[in-house]
Amino acid sequence: MARTVDKDAKRLKILEASTQRFAHSGFEATSMEDLALAAGVSKGSLYDYFHNKEDLFYACFEWFEARLLTASLERLTTQSDAKARLIDFADTSVAALKDNIALYPVMLEVWAAAAKSGTRERFSLAMRTLYAHFRAQISTLIRNAQSSGDIKPDVDAEAVAGIMIGAVDGLLLQYWLDPTFDPRAWVKSFMNSLFTGIGS
Repeated sequence: MARTVDKDAKRLKILEASTQRFAHSGFEATSMEDLALAAGVSKGSLYDYFHNKEDLFYACFEWFEARLLTASLERLTTQSDAKARLIDFADTSVAALKDNIALYPVMLEVWAAAAKSGTRERFSLAMRTLYAHFRAQISTLIRNAQSSGDIKPDVDAEAVAGIMIGAVDGLLLQYWLDPTFDPRAWVKSFMNSLFTGIGS
C-alpha cells in the first residue's frame, strides 16, 4: 500500500529548512542539492513544489514574512487602547524579527535581489507589497488613535507609518550587525518620543 504524503507538511518542511540554508550560505552559494539535503528530501522532490531555486527562495521569503507578520499581529487584540496597540505593534514587530535574527540574511538577500536586473521586477514588487501592507496596518492604528483623541487629528497617518517602518528597519539592521544593540529598548524609546510630538 502506497504511503500517503502530506504535501502541505512536506512543503512547509522544505521552506523551513531552505530558509535556514539560504540565511546561512546566501542565495548564490546555495544549490538545489544543498537545499534538498537540508530538507531531507530528494532533489526531484524540490522540483515537484518549485520550478527553480529562485522560486523556492521567493517562497521562503513569503513564508518568513508571513511568520513575522503573524507574530506581530498576535498581541494587537489584547490591547483596547489605540495608542497601546500602536506601540505594541512596533514592539512585537521588532521582537518577532529579533527572535528570528538567524534568518535575517534572507531579508538582505531579498533587498539585493530587488537591485539586480534579472530579479529586480519580481523582488522589488514583493518588497513594495510588503511595505504597503505594513503601512496600511500602521496607518489604520494611527487613525484609530486619532479617533480616540490619543493622536492629533492633523497628523499625516501615512507619513508617520512610513517613518516608523524605516525606523524599525534601521534598528533591526543595527541589531543584526551588532548583537549587543537592543532594538526593543530603542523602539520603545522612539515610540514614546514620537507620541510626545504627535500625541494630543
